[in-house]
Amino acid sequence: MNLLKKTKTVVEYILDAIKKEGIDTIFLVPGGMIGPFLSSYSKNGIRPIVTAHEAGAAYMADGYARAKQHFGVCMGIGGPGITNMITAIASAYVDQSPVLVIGGCIPREWEGLEAVQDSSFSGISDVELMRPITNFSNQIPVVSAVPRFFKKAIRAMFGIKKGPAFISIPLYMQDQGLDAEAYEPLQLFQPQQFIDHRNIDTLFEILKNSHKIGLLIGNGCVQSKASEIIKHFIEQFSIPVVTTLRAKGAISEDHPLSFGVFGIGGTLQATQMVLGSDITPQAALIDNCEILIVLGASLNEQNAIAVGNLDTIKHIIHVDINPDHFEDVRYKAIPILADAATFITQINDDNRIREVLDQWKSKRIKWIDSIQKTARYDTEQDRHCDHYPMHPARILVELRKAVPADALVIVDSGAHTFFTAHHWTSYAPNQCFVWTNNGPMGYAVAGAIGAKIAHPDKICIAIIGDGGMMMHGIEIQTAARYNIPVIVLILNNAALANVFLRAHKEGQKESMALTTCPFHDWASFAISLGAEGVNLDHYEQLQKAFDTALNAKGPFVINARCGKEYQTPNPGESVLL
Repeated sequence: MNLLKKTKTVVEYILDAIKKEGIDTIFLVPGGMIGPFLSSYSKNGIRPIVTAHEAGAAYMADGYARAKQHFGVCMGIGGPGITNMITAIASAYVDQSPVLVIGGCIPREWEGLEAVQDSSFSGISDVELMRPITNFSNQIPVVSAVPRFFKKAIRAMFGIKKGPAFISIPLYMQDQGLDAEAYEPLQLFQPQQFIDHRNIDTLFEILKNSHKIGLLIGNGCVQSKASEIIKHFIEQFSIPVVTTLRAKGAISEDHPLSFGVFGIGGTLQATQMVLGSDITPQAALIDNCEILIVLGASLNEQNAIAVGNLDTIKHIIHVDINPDHFEDVRYKAIPILADAATFITQINDDNRIREVLDQWKSKRIKWIDSIQKTARYDTEQDRHCDHYPMHPARILVELRKAVPADALVIVDSGAHTFFTAHHWTSYAPNQCFVWTNNGPMGYAVAGAIGAKIAHPDKICIAIIGDGGMMMHGIEIQTAARYNIPVIVLILNNAALANVFLRAHKEGQKESMALTTCPFHDWASFAISLGAEGVNLDHYEQLQKAFDTALNAKGPFVINARCGKEYQTPNPGESVLL
């Protein structure tokens, strides 16, 4: 198809292309090397959000991408602007979150003259720094290459392995004219309806010999939008489900067949379903799962081994669309290359498999019933306790009751990650967002801003600790500046709690002192930045604070004083956050 060619500047072309791909917001810190963009956003239908720090811009773009299930865009100058984004983009890369990073670099005629931010002279190359943590990293060489390089970057973000992309645009070419065909949105990658049938017969033979079958579903199921088809399948055959932390809520956690998160911070029932009562000796005798179907999840430290040893499971069936995920598994598993939705459809349509699943159904119901009768939570009393300083478990339980069922939570890294994984109830996929694999501290406020812009109709809550606030809490200023009504719940235990708890357990007084912090007045901090906020010391204050936050027109900070010696639920053996 011959499309009408039209002269635009490079900036206009890129902004038009971003808009046509369905993106309406760009997060940035302004600077001279992206100057031509600054006067062009609004006339191209793009909303610019100026952040306090480039890492905040990248985290907001990532939060936007995860919540919207599309991609996010952030911009910054070359040199320090790009280096400030490194941790955020690395975290997006390992979590396979598509974020487009656009950087401006110095004019060619300045290269080698020791100009400020001249990476050619300093040896700090933005492109090379970004290359290991993106799916695509290149500087656009000439104006005529802009359409080609832009499309390569977009396609690279949506391969089998999603991830960020980086394009660097020299300042000299940004306002130059570009004769190019009108941009047409790309047909971006969607999970393929594909299955490798070679191990389906093996699966059938395995299923004939046991009724204790369970599903461990991961973020791949969320990405392939397989939740409804999985729900229908497990209800047909009474098959219990646990999820990874990233897939929390993929099957509603109040569903009778859903036992919640398995792994670090997971529920006791999830552990009992997969590993049996040997791992939780205080529980009644529970037989472990004998056939575990791992669907769209990697068997990494958080998802699989931190709470016990999967070697006790007779058969692990590992289903994933990405064959790379089969390579680094420490457990002997039968691989099936397929996307989640296609796999479930295939086995549901296989009369042989349906027959054996039906044959064992009554026995499986009795096994499930034995798990359902056990405790779901590590310490049920913490959820309703009157301990002071306040206990994070009760605060989270009270917040869950106060906010709508479809509220979005963005959970920062720290002890509160495990309290939230354990005590928060998610009712649908894409309601709970955690940067799981890299686990950087401080992203939650920025991530919640991005999520709220993606879903302005949803309540968005950042759950963060005082340590994370000290890193990037300044982005409350961004929410206040643009009147973005996010709720920030600070579980403030005046400590870097995970490290403190390890030191406390081992009696290391010096380490305990090093990881203890002052109790900061984050409410006053928020107010000084133009937000609203309250400091809370008593459970009786929670409901009023939640009601006020839900009705606030802008950002609202709840600074809740918690005890630093409260043990995190189901922490596993290798919590290093």
